[in-house]
Amino acid sequence: MRLETGDGRLEARLPLSIDWEDWYQLCLPGFERHEAFEDRLARATDLTLELCSDLGGKATWFCLADQAKRHPGLVKRISDAGHAISVHGLTHVRAFELPRGTWRQNLTEARAYLQDLSGQPVLGYRAAEWSLRGAAETWWEDLPELGFTFDASRAPLKVLGDPAWPHRPHRFSNGLWELPPPVFGPMPLWGWGLRSLPVNFTRTLMHRLAEADAGTPLVLHPWELDEGQPPLPEVPWGHAFVHKAGLGGYGSRLRRILRGLELVPLEAWVKDAEARHRYSGGLEPTAP
Repeated sequence: MRLETGDGRLEARLPLSIDWEDWYQLCLPGFERHEAFEDRLARATDLTLELCSDLGGKATWFCLADQAKRHPGLVKRISDAGHAISVHGLTHVRAFELPRGTWRQNLTEARAYLQDLSGQPVLGYRAAEWSLRGAAETWWEDLPELGFTFDASRAPLKVLGDPAWPHRPHRFSNGLWELPPPVFGPMPLWGWGLRSLPVNFTRTLMHRLAEADAGTPLVLHPWELDEGQPPLPEVPWGHAFVHKAGLGGYGSRLRRILRGLELVPLEAWVKDAEARHRYSGGLEPTAP
């Protein structure tokens, strides 16, 4: 869908999501210890809010509740700036590493805390490291009961998920919307993939998705804009590459890639999709 602006121009829109976590928060043993690392989340949050302001966009911020407890003022600033707040977890632990009951309890606690802190309904969830996979592959079934209307945890890629999963937003049989991230073949169109590909190429891909109103949300981490962050301590080669590839000047490149798009929260895209379905009198094919 193309949206008409006040002066009659047509503007393409792209859902924007931000995984609100600090630079050291990897899903590796030892990296959950906040006291062992420099706290740079405030700086990274400032840079991300500035990027959104420069682009005239709003986003869904998938927040970690443990970081929100350390930085309640930052969550309030994000919410007061007109952005939507959703859940990234109680802590940055993969879903499938937890018993299902513990995972449910953690989500309930995180959602309640973020709602009280932000003063807005919390409707969405994204698992750390796309971890509604493996033993947790069917746990999306629990999300409506826990108060969520959409999920963004399932990446259609090897290692992080399954390339056979749908590449576009879809509805599960229980009514939950799933919004997968964009991919280009075997590469993610976020993180190291988006940071490493040529600007003009990625700009074309993102604008095509936006013009088609594809609904696949761009994914950004605030630490990706923080060029002053320390190097990670010793980590496996793959983690080191994914973390540092293309970090230099990423904020400037993003401004070029996303210029001219209407950046919207995932909640807004889902709300409009629901309205279109009610108007048409039907639903898109649903997943099991």
